Amino acid sequence: MDLNQKAFFDKVATEWDSKNHHDPRKIKDIMNILKPKPGHHVLDVGCGTGVLIPYLLESIGPTGRVVGLDYSKNMLRIAREKFPKQTYPNVDFVLADVMAFEADDLFDIVICYSSFPHFPDKEDSIKKMAELLKPRGKLAICHSQGRNHINKMHKDMGGDMAKVELPSVDIVSQFMVEANLNVQIAIDDDEKYVLVAVK
Repeated sequence: MDLNQKAFFDKVATEWDSKNHHDPRKIKDIMNILKPKPGHHVLDVGCGTGVLIPYLLESIGPTGRVVGLDYSKNMLRIAREKFPKQTYPNVDFVLADVMAFEADDLFDIVICYSSFPHFPDKEDSIKKMAELLKPRGKLAICHSQGRNHINKMHKDMGGDMAKVELPSVDIVSQFMVEANLNVQIAIDDDEKYVLVAVK
C-alpha cells in the first residue's frame, strides 16, 4: 500500500464525483465486453465512490452481489452514503488493500476500473486477484480513457502522482499469463483501455 496515495484519495474524496467525469457510454461498452450475468458475484477493486456499482447492478440483478473494495476510508464513506445497505442489500463495502483482502467466497468477476495504475506491485496484485476468482472467472483491468491520456494526466499532477503509471496491455497481459490466466481481450486505444482474462 502506498500511504501517500491513500492520503491523497482520503483528501480529495468529498469532491471526487464533481471533478471526475466517467463517460456512461464507455462504461456501458466495458460492461458489454465483460458481460456480467444475473447472479454473478463481483469484486470491484479500488471502487472509490462506487462509480461502477449502478452498471454492475443493472447486469447482475438482485440475485448477484457486489463487494466494493478500497483502502481510502473517505472514498468508502461516500460510497456507503450513495449506496446504503437498506436500499442496496446486495452491495457491501470493505476497507482494505487488495493484497490484504481475504474473501469468504470466490468471485465470478474481479474488476479494477480506473484504479490499477495506483497499485504499487502490479505483478503481485494480478496474482492475488487471480486467486480470488472462481474457475472460469474473469479478471478485468479497464479505464474509460486511453493509456496515454491517463499517464499524461498523472504526470501533469506532479509530486507522488507523477510516478503513477498504467503499463501497456502487453506488460499487464504478461502478468496475467504468469498468474495462469488466459487473456481474451486487450484494447489499448485513444478511447479506452480494457484487458479481460479468464482463469
